[in-house]
Amino acid sequence: MAAAPALAPVLMADTRVFVHPGKLAASATPCRITTILGSCVAVSLHDAGMSVGGINHYLLPRAPHGETSTRFGDHALPQLLEAVERLGARRKHLVAKVVGGACVLDVFRDKTTHLGNQNVTMAFETLHEMRLPVMMAETGGSKARHVTFHPDTGDLVVRCL
Repeated sequence: MAAAPALAPVLMADTRVFVHPGKLAASATPCRITTILGSCVAVSLHDAGMSVGGINHYLLPRAPHGETSTRFGDHALPQLLEAVERLGARRKHLVAKVVGGACVLDVFRDKTTHLGNQNVTMAFETLHEMRLPVMMAETGGSKARHVTFHPDTGDLVVRCL
């Protein structure tokens, strides 16, 4: 069974879009993309010269064999890269920002291998393999985060909840 498309519809100027867990959105027009993260991770990619960007929201680091959903970081990151490149972004000009990966459950706080940490590790490893520089990271901790991303400018605002 094929996974539902992860990419949001084409975004128009001044549009506001909420990226649900397991989805992504990309745009070459001014808009505001938001999401809320706990142990999940969001990675944004932005090409300043082309005013193109996108963001994903994944729940788990790695997909089981045969699964291609953007609920998993190992598929969400390549699909995000593909989405922004389709809109004109140039890989050599892309920069990344990584947010999320909190440990929101007290019972796991003393463990370094909690899900949030695994999600963050996946993001950094994959971005390194893709040779995409990470310009900003706000990860870990114990609080959920509200993220607002402007794909045309690359501005990303994080607010702890």
